[in-house]
Amino acid sequence: MDASGITPVMNMGNDNGFGMNGLGGIFALLVLLGLFNGGFGGFGGGNQQYATRDQVQNGFDNQNMQFATSGILNAVTEGTAQVIANNAQNNNALIREFGTVENALTALTGKQMECCGSVLRAIDGVNYNTSMQIQKVLDAMAANRISELEGKVSSLQLQAATSNVLRFPNAWTYAGGYFPPIQPGTTTTPAT
Repeated sequence: MDASGITPVMNMGNDNGFGMNGLGGIFALLVLLGLFNGGFGGFGGGNQQYATRDQVQNGFDNQNMQFATSGILNAVTEGTAQVIANNAQNNNALIREFGTVENALTALTGKQMECCGSVLRAIDGVNYNTSMQIQKVLDAMAANRISELEGKVSSLQLQAATSNVLRFPNAWTYAGGYFPPIQPGTTTTPAT
């Protein structure tokens, strides 16, 4: 390659006055290095070959591919790290929520036990009141039975006490005849 071929390569993307801007500058630098190595015999002698345009383009394509792959790898790594961080935050939030639910269940269990205790006390109270009412009924029935039996005992005692006693009628009709206990021809022995 001669000097006239270098000028257009050097002028690619001429932004800074030296023609070394962006990929054009890198391309020019590579071409120059290739010229010096091959033009002056380089360090290995004159056996080196010049890179073709396709080989240089393949080199840039490979470099761009590596850069893109590196960018994708970095994006995947950052995305994965972000997903892991988000999952950790979500897991921590779930743990807090489960703690809240557990506390609510514990409180509910306490309220349920308190309620059950109140219901049991109320049932005990109803049972006690019912047994007291039944006992009152039984006591009243027993008192009535005792009173009835006392009446019978009194009646039997009175009957036994008056069985040999002379009794007079409660009413007497005029001209009714003889006085009943004293019949003609009978004698009565007074009770002692």
